[in-house]
Amino acid sequence: MNVFDMLISTPLGYIISFIYSFVQNYGFTIILFTIVVKILLAPLMVKQQKSMVQMQKLQPELQKLQKKYANDKDRLNQETVKLYQDHKVNPAGGCLPLLIQLPIIIGLYNVIQSPVKYIMHIGAENIQKIIKLIGFTGKDQIGLATAMAENTELILEKLSISFNPINFEFFGLNLADKPEFSTFNLLWIIPALSALTAYISSYVSAKISGNTQQNEQMKSMNIVMPLMSAYFCFILPAGVGLYWIMSNVMQMILQCIITVIIKKKEENTNA
Repeated sequence: MNVFDMLISTPLGYIISFIYSFVQNYGFTIILFTIVVKILLAPLMVKQQKSMVQMQKLQPELQKLQKKYANDKDRLNQETVKLYQDHKVNPAGGCLPLLIQLPIIIGLYNVIQSPVKYIMHIGAENIQKIIKLIGFTGKDQIGLATAMAENTELILEKLSISFNPINFEFFGLNLADKPEFSTFNLLWIIPALSALTAYISSYVSAKISGNTQQNEQMKSMNIVMPLMSAYFCFILPAGVGLYWIMSNVMQMILQCIITVIIKKKEENTNA
């Protein structure tokens, strides 16, 4: 087991397994898992929102500096850094939650791709015994998990291996499958909703931060990122896409709640 497996994928697998043991629904398991992750990351989101509010307050000062040193980029950079230091603002303070999301997504991908290992907690030796017993000829663990669910009684009788079968169906969608570019099917709703929620999340974030006058680069990013989100949802299992959708929705909800709380605290402090 490598370090990433030990620190990220295996703990995520146990969390998902624990939730699934209660709800017995793969889709709701991922939704609840996303909510848990977002709540755990909430303290970092508070720091992110505080940074955004502080940056918003500094916009008039930054605009003055940009006009004053329009022809001197080096001096502009120096004065900008000094302004941030004087007000104890870290312009990169909002990046940490985004950076933490990356290993979670990679770990979640590993868990979804290898459910027998991470969710059922069956070792390599017993996996080989199961494959031989049920005559499984596929190569992926998602297919093996499905075959195990169909042969649960046989496995329990012959091998006495205890496991909780997984049903990947969620409102008619198989969350273990990947949407196909070439063939339209119901799974296309996953990349579509992922792109839509990503765009709305970016729009809400800009509204909350007061950054309504975005430059062309930011406007382009607000279009490119949702499209990239949709693309990855086409090439990854639909369960990862469901996580992305819920993550975007939770991001918007928590961002609004945290921003309201921060602004009320500031109003009470200034009163």
